[in-house]
Amino acid sequence: MRFLFMALLACLLLACDNNTSDDAGSTPQPVSDGTLTEIPAAQWQQQADERFTDTAKAWQQALTRFEQNPNAENLTALRDALAQWYRRFASQYLLLASRACQQGGSANRQAILARLDSWPLYPGYLDALPEWPESGLISDPYLELTRQNLRRQHGATDPAEASLGFAALSVVLNGTTESPKALAAFTGEEGIPARRRQYLKLAGEQLLADHQQLSLNRPLNELALQCGLMETLAHWQQQQDPTSEQEEGLLIPALSLAVNETVLLDAVQAMDPAVIARWDQINPGIAGSIKQSEEKGWAPIKAWLTTVSITRQMPDA
Repeated sequence: MRFLFMALLACLLLACDNNTSDDAGSTPQPVSDGTLTEIPAAQWQQQADERFTDTAKAWQQALTRFEQNPNAENLTALRDALAQWYRRFASQYLLLASRACQQGGSANRQAILARLDSWPLYPGYLDALPEWPESGLISDPYLELTRQNLRRQHGATDPAEASLGFAALSVVLNGTTESPKALAAFTGEEGIPARRRQYLKLAGEQLLADHQQLSLNRPLNELALQCGLMETLAHWQQQQDPTSEQEEGLLIPALSLAVNETVLLDAVQAMDPAVIARWDQINPGIAGSIKQSEEKGWAPIKAWLTTVSITRQMPDA
């Protein structure tokens, strides 16, 4: 699924156009910045960033309370804070993906977006599993837990080796079974419980740092929005892919499944009406497809993406 998206993304960033002449020697040319139309979106972007910051602060406050008084009530509150923070992230995924698609340094921003929410993943790579009680980076006494080391370990030899991101944070906080990880897994001044608490702090800080790098409040354009919409669709489709968990040991955390199932599309439907209206002036049909998606799901949006000239010429994948 990711390979398919990257193929489509490469086509987008080169602004492929199927209307190019078939004459010999004629090749598609990249669309210059001057041919793209700015779509003002300051209010949409500012509100999204402020709401993300508010839920991030609520997470940090809940983590502080849990560190000061690690009881069952505060652990439940911490899990609730993570769920709200994650929902807020998913609700602005289209915006973040569109920002990551902006030309100039886009490859790096795409990597940052992927790191914010990497799944499916190998939970045993990061933390102990019931059948492997001493597995994972958190249990490794030879690995110093720092943000730098966690970044180095993220996707070290395989994209599913996630040590950072919302899904990884969910694995550490909630566990991998229907029964949430026990309070005892987080209590104690030394050893693995202390390292697990340290991880929660470091991973949360990295989420904020990565999000900050995608907080580019500037006008978007139709190419960035189309690319962002394709990435949002690909992110949703990944959890629908039956091959996602066929490989032994791979997991899509329950929180990731619950949030992304509905919030990604809900957020597309709830984007700033002024942004949709301006986008529809440039690429007619997007407003109608978003409206139809309220009854028909992603299908109208997928159909619209295949008709837009800037995305029509797609490589085989």
